[in-house]
Amino acid sequence: MRPLVVILFFQLIFFWSSGQTLDLAITKGSDLVFTFNTIRSYTTGAVLGNASEVTVESTVEWDLYIGTETIVPGFWDLIQSYSDAGDDNVPVGIMEVRANSPGLTSQEATFFQLQDIGTPVFLIGSNGNDPTTGTGIGTNDPGDGTADPFTHRFRISYKLSPGFTYSPGIYTMTVLFTIAEDL
Repeated sequence: MRPLVVILFFQLIFFWSSGQTLDLAITKGSDLVFTFNTIRSYTTGAVLGNASEVTVESTVEWDLYIGTETIVPGFWDLIQSYSDAGDDNVPVGIMEVRANSPGLTSQEATFFQLQDIGTPVFLIGSNGNDPTTGTGIGTNDPGDGTADPFTHRFRISYKLSPGFTYSPGIYTMTVLFTIAEDL
């Protein structure tokens, strides 16, 4: 059985206004690799728990969202195929993500399917101007991951379940974490 190898790359995007601090850092797990080479791994999938950590530093209210960037939006990039059997159009949604902060502030506390960055999933905030939230779910107050680890530090877990539908090969995608001032 030829393995299915999946490689994730991470990119951070920042939007800021003059004189303000808005910083997002991946402090753990910037490149991840999943290898599926047994029948059990294909059927049950794989979970990388708390594989990445993202911290926020901001002097303004902020939004944090996640999405994927690929050559064909919504589908993994095929680097090398090992077979003509199966479908090599793998949707990004077979990858699920969970983002937890110690203070349980993420709006998405359970696993959710990734989507293209054109329709991102908001971990904090929304497309609109959100009210200031000082505590609890959706906290978007100014602060940083060192002084405010319960609200400004997120542990990211990944769950991938390819099944047998897709062609064996090497696939990649970029996962974008974006922080923006809440306007």
